[in-house]
Amino acid sequence: MDKNKHTAILLATYNGENFIKEQLNSLYSQTCKDWTLYVHDDGSTDNTATVLREFSLGNSNMTIMDYPKMGNPKDNFMSMLEKVDADYYLFCDQDDRWVSDKIEKEMNHMHLLEEKNPGKPVLVFSDLYVTDRRLNILSNSMWEHGGIRPELLKDFSLGGAFQYVTGCTMLFNKEAKKAALSHPYAKATMHDIWITLCVLKEKGIVSGIYEPLVYYRQHESNTLGASHWEQYGWLKKFLRIRYIVSRDIKHWRMLHVLNYGTYSKFLYNKYIKRRFITK
Repeated sequence: MDKNKHTAILLATYNGENFIKEQLNSLYSQTCKDWTLYVHDDGSTDNTATVLREFSLGNSNMTIMDYPKMGNPKDNFMSMLEKVDADYYLFCDQDDRWVSDKIEKEMNHMHLLEEKNPGKPVLVFSDLYVTDRRLNILSNSMWEHGGIRPELLKDFSLGGAFQYVTGCTMLFNKEAKKAALSHPYAKATMHDIWITLCVLKEKGIVSGIYEPLVYYRQHESNTLGASHWEQYGWLKKFLRIRYIVSRDIKHWRMLHVLNYGTYSKFLYNKYIKRRFITK
């Protein structure tokens, strides 16, 4: 990594005492160590804040940010993004575990893309292992498990219809941050989706790494996670349809802020045009 470049890991926490130590240990076991960890706790009522303070005592490249709670993951992450000045950013969830060379592999991919696309917003992301709360692997590929197709994220018109980028796998450059903050994000559903859309809107690069680099822990306290709807009965499947419709409407309203176009255009790209796109 370029020693003159500043890389920031942004870790948003809330009542994460059960898993936060394991995640912190995975960060400090990375093969790439040239970064600073910024943490903002969103008003935890358990021992998360204590764990963070104790861990920071032995790690000079860990900064605990002290400002009022934001109330939800999206605003917590976006507030940190606004406050931290860096050349590269990674979002980090409190309950996952990173593969030891995650940062190194993503940074290598980032540099290759920046060399080919100087001055452009660039965002890279990876596949994930889906695990249970003990990190036993349930699926070796969240992309295969969820039918995710990163190759569709090539331009705003088509790629804007999808929600394929998981925040805890993202690495993006300063130009991508500028793109994300150049539009009002009040209607954004989540921070990771918003940044991806803004990069595509500004004709930037969104590129997937076809390798799982995060152990994505599924447990009862997850804000969002991998779905297992195939195991449920007809009532649950009906509720799943309602959920999808509601999610699509919220996603289109977010796209509308970015002048995407009509709802029918969104539905066509998401459910029809994608069928004719190959890798």
